[in-house]
Amino acid sequence: MKACVNAFRLQKAGNADSEYEDSFWPQTSCEQTLPARIAVADGATDAVYSGLWANILVRAWGRRRIKTASFPEGVGKQAKIWQRIIRHRRKPWYVEEKVRLGTYAAFIGVDLDHTPGSSSGSWSAIACGDCCLFHVRDTELITPFPVSRSSEFSNSPLLLSTSGMNRDDLNRVQTATGSWEEGDCFYLMSDALAYWFMAKCELGAVPWQLLSDITLARQPSFQVWVQDLRERHELKNDDCTLVSVTFE
Repeated sequence: MKACVNAFRLQKAGNADSEYEDSFWPQTSCEQTLPARIAVADGATDAVYSGLWANILVRAWGRRRIKTASFPEGVGKQAKIWQRIIRHRRKPWYVEEKVRLGTYAAFIGVDLDHTPGSSSGSWSAIACGDCCLFHVRDTELITPFPVSRSSEFSNSPLLLSTSGMNRDDLNRVQTATGSWEEGDCFYLMSDALAYWFMAKCELGAVPWQLLSDITLARQPSFQVWVQDLRERHELKNDDCTLVSVTFE
């Protein structure tokens, strides 16, 4: 059994491609033999080198260097990698203090497994912040995670920090589990798209039908679609990441 992964990204309008601060795993559209790992991370806009931190997190998740059972320890080890990389970069003096304070990113990681001899399997996820997972079956949204209402999005979500997290923060890291069947689809998104998705659901729309056209038929293209939503003020101007997963 394989998972078909399609990944799409677009930086903020007005920014260069190099200023894109989200990251995702796998880092290209591909087929993944199950078990497989998928992730999306969103570097904090007002922090320094947050795009690098997001990239380190998704790579570590995909390569199983971060595990749900030992999540704080795994994130801590990756924070040391970020610190080591930044230490050797030339930086203007005014960036040094921000580096000392650390950087931040929202994160969601998903484990997908296959039940031998069947066309179904299980999934588990861990999330910190407002990167989201939506599990869709036919015409029904089975699971929104970690948010279930658009009102749950805020300007100050809990984020993974390179400076460590206290016990209260760690208690707010959320996990979820479930099962999938052939024909199901998972969508992972950074916060701007996730908010749009939840808002559409609350209006009684079925946004995953449109996402299916974009991720599978690729009509319209992801870039054209996002730009149109921004121009109609349905989507805030932020880095946008979308990863879809189907099974065959």
